Amino acid sequence: MTVWGPLLAGVGLGGVTVALMAIGGVMNQRGTWATIMVAIAFYVVFAIQTRDTLEIVVHTGLAAGFVALAIIGARTSSWILAAALLGHGIFDVFAGSVISNPAPGWWGPFCLGIDVVLALALAAMLWRGQVLD
Repeated sequence: MTVWGPLLAGVGLGGVTVALMAIGGVMNQRGTWATIMVAIAFYVVFAIQTRDTLEIVVHTGLAAGFVALAIIGARTSSWILAAALLGHGIFDVFAGSVISNPAPGWWGPFCLGIDVVLALALAAMLWRGQVLD
């Protein structure tokens, strides 16, 4: 399977997400970015499908780590949120080589596309000195 289709779909969906946040006027709200980080961390649903308790526990723990980064970023620095988004995308690409990865094969490239677009959009705002509420 080629990675280009899922990657481009993720990039496109990331772009649509950024556009909708801009249209909705919520791009400058730190809570928006933290909520997105929490939502994308719950790929644990793939582990639940396996019905393997260890798999569920491991992936719940990983999700909890990303949720913790979202909370810390929301309370301290939006740069943590940008780094967590980028880190999550990279994690999903390489997760299968480090731990058991119950996600479908297309998920890593798809998630990387979305996460990188979101991370870059947030980082661009921060580099321009836009203050998040």
